[in-house]
Amino acid sequence: MPTRQENGTAGGETPNGVKVGGSGANFVNGYHGEKSAEKPADDAETTVSCGLGSWRPNCIQKCANAKMFCFVLAWFMFFEGLMYSGFFKGAITSLEKQFRMTSSVSGTLATVAEITTVVVVTFVTYIGGKSHRPIIVGAGSILLGLGSILMGVTHWWVEIYDYGGAGQNLTTNQCTAGNGSDSCDQGASTGLHPLFPVLVVAQIIIGLGNTPMMTLGIAYLDDHVKKADSSLYLASCWLMLVLAPAVGFLLSAITLTWWVDLDRVDVSTVAISPLDPRWLGAWWLGFLFSGGLLVMMGVPFFCFPRALKKPDDDWEDIVPDSPKMVDTGKEGPKDVVVGMFRALKRILTNTIYMGITFMQVSALSVTYAFGVFMPKFLESHFQLAASDANSLIGLATIPGAAVGLFFGGFITKKFKWKSIRCINFCALTNVVVVIMYGGLWAFTCDNPFIPGLTLPYRSENATNGINLQAQCNTACSCSAERFDPVCGTDWMTYYSPCHAGCAGTTYTGPLATNYTDCSCVVAPTFSATPGKCFTACSAKAQGFVALMFFMAFLAAAGQAPAFMVLLRSVSEADKSFALGLNYMAQRLFASIPSPIYFGAAIDGACLLWQTTCGQRGNCWLYDNTRFRQSYLGLATALQLLSIVFLVVAWLAVYRRKRNQDAKEDGENGEESRQTKDRRPMWPLSLFQRPITRRYSEERIGPFALYDPRSLTYSTETINEGYTSNAMVNPAFVIESAT
Repeated sequence: MPTRQENGTAGGETPNGVKVGGSGANFVNGYHGEKSAEKPADDAETTVSCGLGSWRPNCIQKCANAKMFCFVLAWFMFFEGLMYSGFFKGAITSLEKQFRMTSSVSGTLATVAEITTVVVVTFVTYIGGKSHRPIIVGAGSILLGLGSILMGVTHWWVEIYDYGGAGQNLTTNQCTAGNGSDSCDQGASTGLHPLFPVLVVAQIIIGLGNTPMMTLGIAYLDDHVKKADSSLYLASCWLMLVLAPAVGFLLSAITLTWWVDLDRVDVSTVAISPLDPRWLGAWWLGFLFSGGLLVMMGVPFFCFPRALKKPDDDWEDIVPDSPKMVDTGKEGPKDVVVGMFRALKRILTNTIYMGITFMQVSALSVTYAFGVFMPKFLESHFQLAASDANSLIGLATIPGAAVGLFFGGFITKKFKWKSIRCINFCALTNVVVVIMYGGLWAFTCDNPFIPGLTLPYRSENATNGINLQAQCNTACSCSAERFDPVCGTDWMTYYSPCHAGCAGTTYTGPLATNYTDCSCVVAPTFSATPGKCFTACSAKAQGFVALMFFMAFLAAAGQAPAFMVLLRSVSEADKSFALGLNYMAQRLFASIPSPIYFGAAIDGACLLWQTTCGQRGNCWLYDNTRFRQSYLGLATALQLLSIVFLVVAWLAVYRRKRNQDAKEDGENGEESRQTKDRRPMWPLSLFQRPITRRYSEERIGPFALYDPRSLTYSTETINEGYTSNAMVNPAFVIESAT
């Protein structure tokens, strides 16, 4: 039976005499809340005080507030982003070498945690929303730490890394008779390492621990702060989450310069440097370090109460009515399942929620794909070194997105925007971002000049087609197994020193620094240096990245207000479950598939594939025009699709707001129609503030200047008429001079 107070804000009693508490009734349809039985005063104080069990000292009660929870949650997000979004992505190539993984296998490993989240998020958020949410978030932090530590301890379970087991000499690839040998090495280790399943288990644990953070943690924080301040709190947490990957990549850059077995072998006996392709860094150190931090971060969450004291808040927005509640004691399995499906129906039929969710899915698909493939795009399109490409990405997208997130949350709080203005601002930023995509298309570069691939050798007739073998390197017997580009003094990039016809090599220590006597290089010195040639087009990368900075800023600035609209579009009882479904949708439709279909589109632009023993590996060279069209074209299409979903949510927000205005104006349909159109449409209402105009009869005479029908009445008569009908003058408030 429904209670007399359906929204759960005050206590009541059902006709059957069952008492229902204002904020703590169990719901027959599956909503969280404390039991409504009357509690002693001491017990009531315990529910909002910090501590573990009966240990609740007075010295820590100052921490029982939303600011402290926000502080702890923000650092949890930081350490999670440092480990998973930063260090793990930076160390994945080292994991490929240690566990003999192909790129497709390592990509699958990277999605295991995401798939785990998709599988469990519905149950974690629904059951967790009915339970002690801070404890579940703390347990998630500990699980994340244990999963990270499990990744690290596999270092001691694998054999000592042998960088010379195949007997290959990677420091020579020069022109020598009989040098080319494409035969397969039968003695090389093949197949996945037997301990690879341990990594899969570790990623499953990480996926389980990652689920409560962005669902239950965010919902708990939003429930206990003023709605006008919520955006700033959430933006502060997101700021830490966005900055964390930069620190994680920096951590991986440091640890990967140390030898992997530094604790088991004498490092001074290692004869190769980090520049050698066989080098394997200490990938395991970062997992142990970040794992320990995450385990420690889980402890404070266990001290937070089930519910904090809620601030006085008269914030009115588009939040729907809460579902009806009845205290029935503990719910049975059938009640849980029925309640879950009822909640699912309410959320999936919420047009605002669905529009914002799929807008985020479309936008985040671009974000995830850019995070994975943007360094490759800069390296290939602008002929940059890998380190330079990663540095530019770190200086552009991460700071731009971080500042944008904080800016979006700050202005939402500063101007106390409700859903109308939040979604207007989000629409404005998304439109500007789409326009700026046109600027990215303007940064074009031609394919690099590589004899034998993109153009013929100068000694060859163009009518004979493009072939790596030419008269100048016929005697070299060059192998095409290894792509080792060198830049000749004629500013041509050659496939390898052998294909450039270089017979001599100059070394600095163990590394080759210059190739001499290059018969294919048309220049007085006939020499070449390792690496691709840098072209004038490389300078365009700075302008491209600068534009990306502003695009990242605007795109992130619109996300905080959009998330506020999503939170306000569902009832408080549905919030945890709704956030779980939103989180699942982002993983299921964005983070998991977007790198796959972006990668497939990019593979279509490949000019040169690595082949070993008939097996195709990674792409060595891309067609710049096709790469740009596939990559930016797909990103632009997804950004346009996000605007379509945003328009759907925008219309639904205005419709719900007008319906609520009409309901508040009274039950008389005629009166409702008079006042429901008082708010002007966007963009006039974007930064509109309520205006109260005061006039005196001495200035305007005895008549009110409202409309022609009111010219026969005095100001007092008009105001009395509106007051008697429980209405407010829709034009302005008219006050008589005192």
